Amino acid sequence: MDKNRFLHPLNEDRPYMLRHDLAEGGAPAKLDALRRAGFGGVVTNAPWHTSADDPAVYLAADADFHALDDAVRAAGEGGMGVWLYDEKGYPSASADGLTLLGHPEYEARGFTEIHTDGQDWARPDTFEKIIFACRDDGTPVPFDANAAHGADRVFVVRPVFEGSHAQKCGWGPRHYPNLMDQKAVEAFIRCTYDRYFEKTAEFSRFEAVFTDEPSLMAGYVNCGVPMPYAFLPWAEDLPAVFREMHGRELSEDLPVLFSREERFEPGKHRFWQTVGEMVNRAFFEQIGRWCDAHGIAFSGHCLLEESLSMHIPLYGDLLKQLKSFRRPGVDMLTGSALSYWTSPADFAMAARYVGGAARMTGRVERVMVEICPLAGQTHEGDFTFEEQRGMMALLFRAGINHINSYLAPERLGGEFPLYAAMFGRAAYVLRGARWIGKIGVYCPTETAQGYYYPDTVGVNSGARLPEAIRLAEKTLSDLNRSLGAAGLDYTLVDGDWVREAGIRDGALSANGLALSALVMPAVRFLDPDVCEKLDAFRTAGGTVLWTAAKPSSVTAPLTDDCASVLCRAFGSGLVFTADRPGVILVSPYEKDGARLWYLVNNSPEECAVTLSAGKPHEIWDILTGAVTSAESFRIPAYSAVFVREG
Repeated sequence: MDKNRFLHPLNEDRPYMLRHDLAEGGAPAKLDALRRAGFGGVVTNAPWHTSADDPAVYLAADADFHALDDAVRAAGEGGMGVWLYDEKGYPSASADGLTLLGHPEYEARGFTEIHTDGQDWARPDTFEKIIFACRDDGTPVPFDANAAHGADRVFVVRPVFEGSHAQKCGWGPRHYPNLMDQKAVEAFIRCTYDRYFEKTAEFSRFEAVFTDEPSLMAGYVNCGVPMPYAFLPWAEDLPAVFREMHGRELSEDLPVLFSREERFEPGKHRFWQTVGEMVNRAFFEQIGRWCDAHGIAFSGHCLLEESLSMHIPLYGDLLKQLKSFRRPGVDMLTGSALSYWTSPADFAMAARYVGGAARMTGRVERVMVEICPLAGQTHEGDFTFEEQRGMMALLFRAGINHINSYLAPERLGGEFPLYAAMFGRAAYVLRGARWIGKIGVYCPTETAQGYYYPDTVGVNSGARLPEAIRLAEKTLSDLNRSLGAAGLDYTLVDGDWVREAGIRDGALSANGLALSALVMPAVRFLDPDVCEKLDAFRTAGGTVLWTAAKPSSVTAPLTDDCASVLCRAFGSGLVFTADRPGVILVSPYEKDGARLWYLVNNSPEECAVTLSAGKPHEIWDILTGAVTSAESFRIPAYSAVFVREG
């Protein structure tokens, strides 16, 4: 590790600023101000033309791309990195309406269930077509696109917009394409990605593309007023993909999808597996392939990453989508270490999902956070420098190592250059470091899929949740805190990673991640092949702990205090004492052939630390940039150090 680079981080290590106006004039002066503030790069785009009296059309004028070229060239001449932002506002995929232009069939669609009490039923104009009709016991009855005969329940399709993120996002209402539809996403690529590639002479300077909060629109978001119907996502080829994946007809499972009974439904699990696969194929994998072919990394972040209950209606399977990013990312709306842990929006878990996706795929070189601390949402007044750095230190512990910032420098006053240097230092050390913890925590996506039911209000606005999902979210959050307080660190993994992993020396191993212990939090269902792999893992000497709930087929007892059990065999390898017990969080790494520990002071007070290794270690202080050799040292409030094995 280079001590001089640690003291003076390079631009590539430093935060990048999201500046959507960079190509609208004055780029050299704007870039110079950003460099002086401590930024190392920018995330930008062609001019948006947001003023009412500007006649230009989004991404239509050659002059806009010439202006972007000038801005990108100026950034390169100043040694600054550049990312490309792929939308006008957010959520990404609409291309400010261009994606749907001339193609109304590309708009996001959903289907709902209407109870008809055994009567003949004619489709009203508010719906496009009937896709299935049946008796209450699921027996099909005669129907066509416009009428059903003798049905108790009719399933009908229409575009979804009202109450969705397409209508309720902060940017403003705008109809939105269907992320399950490959042709709809192809249209987005043609009118955005292809246009940037063809029109931007400096395109090769872009390091990555930033896509912002694409999601399915069948689930309501930011909608506290009950809507007339609850919807599930629909695409015309959904039945065919369902049949391909599961060897049965979607119509066989439709009758259970809206059920609010508190039980696991295999049909729900199959449905959301299919939705997750279709979203991944159409949007994340398709754009990822385009980016790979054009020499640019695919990055960005998803919507409402914080809670498992939101992963299902918005993505089917969020971890599947995150793993398709070349540079996975997360949004962070707080600047407080306290609200990071305690906000109803579980910000701490949001970071864990993204860090887990990066480690499961081995794509850890750039793991991004869009930092957008909304003071009015989680804090009285603005956040202090100490609060901001404490929250960011925790994010980096979860696996983040690159910042794209909406945090304006003036919000930290004269402290912003120090903030930028701190996390440039942390980024430099963590990039190229290999996490060597041995504990995994399983994400119970299958459980959530099999219990989920849609509601008529927003998933983040009071929607009713199954108790099984509530328990899973609480258990994940509790583990996140308790393992950290016990001096342990972990990585979140999913069923696909377990399937992929080999078993060697009592560890599950794939893509550079090796785990000797796996905690199963409130997991009520696992696919049979995952169960078989866990049995083989345990037989080979691996540790599997079930906590809060388990499948009925599992005979192992539930473990109440997983942290205490794991401490006996899976500690971080660094022995130390602190004058404030439980506030120092530890993450173990290896870099350049030496063991390395990232220690975060999760406290508003300074903490004294004494190592018990019998010899001094190097202490790399991200606040000052100093590197010292010591057995005892102090970590300032809400700050962090690296301890490097001597």
